[in-house]
Amino acid sequence: MATIKTLLLIFVMAISTASVISVHDSFFEKTKNSEKYTHIHLYVHIAFSGSNPSAVTVVHGPTNKTLEFGDITMVDIPMTEGPELSSKLIGREQGTYIGVSRDPESSKAVNLISVILVFTDGAHKNNTIALTGRDPIFSVERELIVVGGTGAFRLARGYSIWKIYSRNLTGNAVIEADIYVFHY
Repeated sequence: MATIKTLLLIFVMAISTASVISVHDSFFEKTKNSEKYTHIHLYVHIAFSGSNPSAVTVVHGPTNKTLEFGDITMVDIPMTEGPELSSKLIGREQGTYIGVSRDPESSKAVNLISVILVFTDGAHKNNTIALTGRDPIFSVERELIVVGGTGAFRLARGYSIWKIYSRNLTGNAVIEADIYVFHY
């Protein structure tokens, strides 16, 4: 009798395991050999000043200067289709900028960027792309790494080129971004 119970238990466990594996594997089977390429062009509007800043330094480095080693800045930045803030809002860039350069010259300031591009409208609505990388703040152009995403951008990989479109003396800027994404 114990043998029948043991065999029945093994059978039930095998069926349960097989169904879990088949559900999980269905995503990989569905996406097998179906990698896609997407190019996204957008603008981000970073504001450190004004009545409604989109970037706020929440921890200051040891000397309490702006753009300092050790600064941690939280961002929730509007993303638009065009360079004007009044153009169509397609999402938000949300995450952190962390001051990582110990170089005493502020012109050599570098941030480590870790952000999620959250698309709230347009062709990529309800999807996200995760970016990270080194941001030499005063460079005209920088490259970030696409490290993942959700929804249509699940298992995303690629890169993004950010160019300064405009900047003012208070640190507010418009960044033109081209994102090149491989995904399933």
